[in-house]
Amino acid sequence: MTNKRMNSGFLPRIGAVALVTSALLAGAVSAPALAQTDTARSAPAPAAASAAGYVALGDSFTSGQGAPPYILDGTNCLRSTRASYPIFSALVSSYKLSSNNACSGAAIGDVSGQLLGVSPGTALVTLTVGGIDAGSNVVLAACAPDPANVICTDAISKSVAQLNVLAPRLAETYGLVAAALPQAKIAVLSYPRQFKPGFSALGTVLNGATDALNLVIKGSVEAMDTPRIRFVDASQEFAGHGIGSRIPFFAFDALNPFALANFHPNALGNSLGYARALLNDGLLRR
Repeated sequence: MTNKRMNSGFLPRIGAVALVTSALLAGAVSAPALAQTDTARSAPAPAAASAAGYVALGDSFTSGQGAPPYILDGTNCLRSTRASYPIFSALVSSYKLSSNNACSGAAIGDVSGQLLGVSPGTALVTLTVGGIDAGSNVVLAACAPDPANVICTDAISKSVAQLNVLAPRLAETYGLVAAALPQAKIAVLSYPRQFKPGFSALGTVLNGATDALNLVIKGSVEAMDTPRIRFVDASQEFAGHGIGSRIPFFAFDALNPFALANFHPNALGNSLGYARALLNDGLLRR
């Protein structure tokens, strides 16, 4: 767990995050209109050029899958209408969210398509990607029935093997984003542990897999060796709020284990977890 450097304006801004979270959940604040895609993997609509433009890329952790309802845009991207972390981040910073192009199920190879139409003058990019490529969905499906069975063990072994080839692909993608958006700060966020430690055997398995993936992501960012690309470790902000905790930052409906939102950050996780991590690391300061 990394220590966060607290800037002088942090405490009042965290108050703003909490206030905005409450207002959005109550329906008192409308989320900004965003440019959307017509299909899950089609090119995003052009985003307006702005010195403070902000674009979100990647997978379901950025699209806001854990915080329904979703934007009805004809895709299966499951973009939250009002409670994704990009929405919260824009509301408590001077950046204007031009578009959230992240999509549920997106893999590393999908990021290039998400860049189409994005203004080269974009100032901030945030993304989560790599989980699908590492086999997160496969591991979850294999291990949910019985974390001790051989099917789960085999799935984890294959996932670990995937990590060996993931690093150069991640680094290549970060470089692609940096080249396409030469004025942008690029924040690569970690995947937080989803379960309270000791809550379940499944949780222990998945938390360990998450830790391994985050090490690869962090190493890939560090290999880029440029201040424009930053790894944002959200573990501190999510600590104590996994599934099974008193106030979880993840969606999980035990009565409906196949609910689309399950195992993804909910509105609290997106605001007090991810958005707060971006604030703490100074990524939302221009």
